Formats: sequence, C-alpha cells, structure tokens
Amino acid sequence: MDLRDNFERLINLRQRLGADLGEHKFGGQLDPFQEIVVQLETEGIVVEREDIQSVGPFLTYKGDVLAILYIFNSSNSKLDLESEFPQTSAPRFHFTWCKTLESMTLKKRFARYVLSRSKSGLFSVEAQERDGDQISLLGGRHVMSDIRLAPCQNCMDELIYHGFNLRQSKPTRVTAVKNFSLQTYLDENDGTLSVMKFTPKHTDKTMPRGGYTKDFPSISTNLRAQAAWKCSGCKVDMSRMKKGLHVHHINGVTGDNSISNLQVLCALCHKNIDQFHANMHVFPDVEGFILNNRR
Repeated sequence: MDLRDNFERLINLRQRLGADLGEHKFGGQLDPFQEIVVQLETEGIVVEREDIQSVGPFLTYKGDVLAILYIFNSSNSKLDLESEFPQTSAPRFHFTWCKTLESMTLKKRFARYVLSRSKSGLFSVEAQERDGDQISLLGGRHVMSDIRLAPCQNCMDELIYHGFNLRQSKPTRVTAVKNFSLQTYLDENDGTLSVMKFTPKHTDKTMPRGGYTKDFPSISTNLRAQAAWKCSGCKVDMSRMKKGLHVHHINGVTGDNSISNLQVLCALCHKNIDQFHANMHVFPDVEGFILNNRR
C-alpha cells in the first residue's frame, strides 16, 4: 500500500469519525513514515489483519511503527464508556498479540479494530445504546470522543510490563492498570522496536543463534533506566529522547541477555559499533538530538 492509499484511508476514517476534513492535498513533502505516525497519533488507522505485524512481543503497523489496537465500534453504551476508570465492560486496548486478540481472530471479529498511538490514552469510540430514551436522544449508534480506555491485562502479562503478572493480587493489578501511561510505553519501547526490527548482516561464523526473547523489552527498559538513560559510549543523556537509546548484544546473540553481554548505547554509537550495524536506520530527530547534546 502506497502513501496515496494511506492518505485516502485517513480521509475515509475522518469521515467515519465525523472529524473536520479541512484542506487536505496529496503530494506534499511529508515523509511517508511521518505521515503514518501523524495518522496513528491523531485519528488512528482502520486496519486489515495483514497491516498488523508482530515484532517480538510488539504490535506494529507493517513492522515499522509501534502502535496499540482497540475496538472502535463497541457494543458499550454511553454510560458504560463514561463509567469510573478502569471500566469493567468498556473495550481494552492491546499492545501485544495476546490470547484475547487470538480469540477475537478465531471468532472472526478482528475487523472491529483500529491501530493508534494516542499518547493521551483518550480515544474516539462508537457507542451502542439499548435504552429507548437514550436512543431517542443520541441515536442507536453514535461516536464519543476522549474516552479513556484501559490496557489489556493479558498484554501487560505477556510483556511483563513493569513487572506485571496475572498472579498478582487484584488491587495490585488494578493499580498497575490505572498507572499505565501510553506516553511512557511508547517512549520506553520505540527504541527497543528499532533494535528488534533491524537485522544486521553476518558471516556464517558470526550468525547469531536464536532470537529476541519475549522479556527483552522489559530487560531493555530496566537496563536503560539503571543507566539513567545515558549512553555508555559517548555519555549523551537520552532521558528526553528515550527512543534513541538502545541495548546492544555484544556477542551478536540476541537470545543471550546476560548482563555481561548487554551494552547501553545511543543510536549513533550502536550504528557505529561494528560493520554489521552500519546500515541501521537512525531517525533524523534522534540523530539531531544526539549530535546536539553530546559533550
């Protein structure tokens, strides 16, 4: 799918959500990747199953952009969606391919989902009314804006997000759900996705054995936090550009997460660590930040 197709889908989604279309013209200088990020951070993108790719434990748009998945046309009423957070009946959003998504796929209900990067954690959701008075007032189906949705606990367990697991007490799990920040999740894991989606070229003698483990994102976040978000090479402070700080496997074996094999590096130090990483893509905003903040 090319940029024109994505642009047309954006317009269709805006129409569906009742958003202001404004003056939109195709053919500007906006980079296709940035166009997708803007769409995901504003209206979201209605997706086909093939648009959603897993990179390690992460859900992404076509393997390139970290994103979350949620139901737009819900079966919940206005009262359900506005109930005290975290609601018991409102749809959750997903950030890993968890058993809930697997179940929805088997039930052939996957077409109900939208990909998003809404850092506010607020979403547009279509409500369905069943009460006669509410239907007379609002209609059978109507779109609600700024609805706060909770993260899926199965996803949190799968990613071991901030130490979460389903065996914890209910109060502990509820607190973790309430404290979940999409902004923090994206800040912490955009850089890890950049590492995991990059496949360096190796010789037959240096080819890594195995792949990234499902707990690598958690290990990566913890290790970078312990390093105060500073590169061990050039010492640049990446706390304001966390996606530009990576964790490098020194021996090239991505399944070896022993502390002695892991090194915290900024994206540029990582790119220049050896000939196998020379083709690693570094986004312009990350490169600019590193160059401007190195001592």
